[in-house]
Amino acid sequence: MIRLLLPLGLAVLYFNPAFAQTAITPKRASEVLLSAKEQKVWTLESATRRVLEVAPERRQSDAAVDMRQEELIQAGAWPNPSIDLRADNRIGQLNGQGGTGLAQLALSQPLPLRRIARQRAAAESGLSAAQADRQAQSLLLEHEAALVFHAVQFAAAKRQLAKERLEFTNNFAAGRITSYGDRLKRYLTPLELGRLAIMREDARQGTILAERDYEDARIGFKNLLGLADGAAETTLLTLPARPASFEVFARELDRHPAIETARHETEAAREGIEVAESQRYPDPVLKLFHDRDFNNGATINVIGIGVGMEIPILNRNRASEGKARAEAEASRARYEALMRDARMRLEQAYAQLLRLQNQTEQVNANLIEPARKVFELTRRSFAAGESNVLALVDANNAYFDARARYQELLQACALASADLRLAAGLSLVGGKGDQP
Repeated sequence: MIRLLLPLGLAVLYFNPAFAQTAITPKRASEVLLSAKEQKVWTLESATRRVLEVAPERRQSDAAVDMRQEELIQAGAWPNPSIDLRADNRIGQLNGQGGTGLAQLALSQPLPLRRIARQRAAAESGLSAAQADRQAQSLLLEHEAALVFHAVQFAAAKRQLAKERLEFTNNFAAGRITSYGDRLKRYLTPLELGRLAIMREDARQGTILAERDYEDARIGFKNLLGLADGAAETTLLTLPARPASFEVFARELDRHPAIETARHETEAAREGIEVAESQRYPDPVLKLFHDRDFNNGATINVIGIGVGMEIPILNRNRASEGKARAEAEASRARYEALMRDARMRLEQAYAQLLRLQNQTEQVNANLIEPARKVFELTRRSFAAGESNVLALVDANNAYFDARARYQELLQACALASADLRLAAGLSLVGGKGDQP
């Protein structure tokens, strides 16, 4: 009895809608989104990988490569043969029996003797160009990811600095020197209280602006990475490492994906000239035929072979060759211009990064620490009644403005590093050569 009821019970469960819904259903579009909670702290590398994974531009580049692959397959395909059938009543009239029958069967096959090899060579260069262009598009996506990532880093640093500035002004408004509870030991005049209130409100407005900028950066980061929620915690903004020597980048410049794309396109255009030359004359056509005839009272079969060729008298397709030569020359000119501009952009990006790194180090050594010490001394001097409120405001502005300037330089260095990677054709997640 159990053996009979068990299959029946399984069948009922299977056809029950409550149990029939399994994980085989297609994924919804929202399921592609990644919850930011799954990634506690985003690094530049992890954010870049995520962008390359979800970006529709990457799928567009893959489709372009697939299209070139199909073109390569088609370039090596022979033309289809053709068959001709003819029926008439000639034999019936000659033998007096009448009727209509099959009189001729002909098979024709074009012979692409020179065209196939040249078409395949041009298609292979086109495929190589598409593959290199896919790498170039990935570099552009990496650069875009770096811009958005560093924007979030910079906005988070500005928000934190604004909070520190507001906390300091709140402490003075509450009669404290530091956040540890050290009290002011002097009387504050109404003028000093009014100036401190203005400084506090200015800090509060700065915090509001910093929160707004962070929200804008967070939204851009979330949308680019395809995150389900709004969390966008990233690593801290730091000074990038010193790049390798310029000669290292210059030696690898020829391997830049954009340059490789232009080089393969130039090769494809040059091979397109040979394709046009091979198409100057149409392909010769091999013909096999079988005829039925009537002779001496009997039906006979006639089998033959022939070759058909077009005579190039009125049109020799010279315009197609001229067009191909012009396209090859234009492609060559684009390649040379790209090489010139790529060298210029590489030199500019390298010099910009070194200049910003030197400036950032100088600000950190010659401005941040002296401003901090002056700010600390001025706070204590003001608390003791030895300096006025204007000196405190000036020291406060000098210290926090110096730190803000330092954060701006850190972001500029990070963006310059991303520009150098793009100019040198280096990938952060799977590139070649030395990384800046």
